[in-house]
Formats: sequence, structure tokens, C-alpha cells
Amino acid sequence: MRQFHLSAVALLAGLFAFAPVLAETMSFPAAVGEPYTGRMTVEAFPVDGGHRMHRARGDAEVRFSASGEDRILFSTTAALDDGGSLDLSVTLAPDHDGAWRSLSETGPTEITAAGRVLSVTELDGFHMVLTGQIGPERGKLTLRRIPTENPGTAPDAEMITVFLFDVSLPSSEPAPEPRQDETSPRAETSSAAGGGGGCERIEWRLVNRWNWGGGLSLSREPHCVPKRSTDD
Repeated sequence: MRQFHLSAVALLAGLFAFAPVLAETMSFPAAVGEPYTGRMTVEAFPVDGGHRMHRARGDAEVRFSASGEDRILFSTTAALDDGGSLDLSVTLAPDHDGAWRSLSETGPTEITAAGRVLSVTELDGFHMVLTGQIGPERGKLTLRRIPTENPGTAPDAEMITVFLFDVSLPSSEPAPEPRQDETSPRAETSSAAGGGGGCERIEWRLVNRWNWGGGLSLSREPHCVPKRSTDD
């Protein structure tokens, strides 16, 4: 099965040479310095196939920052709701065909003028395969973390991890003002009276948590048992 996964990486790398050129509908990057923000989902699977082992979500950010003359730093970061994190970056330079390409020796990264993203790099015993599209307002990216033949002794060395990013630039429209009944003290008092806040007791439960680079770990965490409603 390991040979199959390596062949898949080679196939994705071949896309750099054979993928058709998309219509140049925008000038990439659409925004420098202003982050695309949104959510990310991470899923882990056995490297030899099988059912999903873990799933988590978190906040994600994709940013293009000026990095010297004719250089852009392409960074992808995420903070998982259960405490894990992700932080990847690469420096890009413009090419004659309008695309931006990496200067890294770890593997090729390319973003076309139309925002098509293709990257196949190697990091700490893993292939990092990034594909997707960054548009003028929204971006969707998929990062696959696939063990190489020598992934080391990391707990997740036998896992394929998939990160799904769904991000967008901030809206130019002003945020609607909250309604008066949503912010009044009377509304808050009514919610509390209906049993909407507070804990009846605290229970300690065993929970699986995902640690980036460390796989799954079992931890004992407090859990709030909400107060029962007194309406009945």
C-alpha cells in the first residue's frame, strides 16, 4: 500500500507539467497582507486504508505577505478547536508566464495567475501535497500529509492526514447592528431564568485529542453538566 501512496504523490507532481492552463480571470494575488480567514477540517486515516480514525475542526488563515522586492510569502495556518495547530509557509517569486513559483528546495509550489494552487513538498518524513484554488474573494485548499518510506518514529507515522480549508476575505459590507432585544439586560435575565447558563456539576471525562506531529492522545478533561430547566 505504501508504494501506491508514493505513486499517487508522483502523479500529483506530474500535474505541474501536464495540467491545462486555466483562463486568466484575475491577477494573482488578489490581496497582499489581508488574510483569508475561515474554518478547517482535519481527518486522519490509516496509511494502508480503512475507516477514518479521527476528525477535528478549527480556525484557518491563508495570507500572502510582501517579502522583499518581487517576493511573496504564502502562509497557511490553523488552530484546532481541541488545541492542535498547523503552520506552513513558502516564499514565491513571479515567473514570465504570470505564475508564482517557490524558491524552496523541498519541492515545487506553483500558483497560477488564475489562483490555481499546486504544491508537492517533503517535510520531516512526510509528503505535503497541497491543491486547490484561491479566488479574489474565497479560497478552498486541500492539504494531504502522506508518510514517506522513512517517516521516523512519530505517532502519526502510519496515518494519512487530510486538511480541508474553506476561507474568504473579509466582507466590505458593514456588519449589521445587533437587535435591541438581543443585547438588553432583560433578555439576558430571561435566558438565565430559563436554565440557559451555569453547571449543575462538573464531570471528568476521557477525551481523544489530536496533537499536530504527535497523533492522538487520551486526556482527562472537565465537562460541564448544564442545569436542568425548572419550567416543569
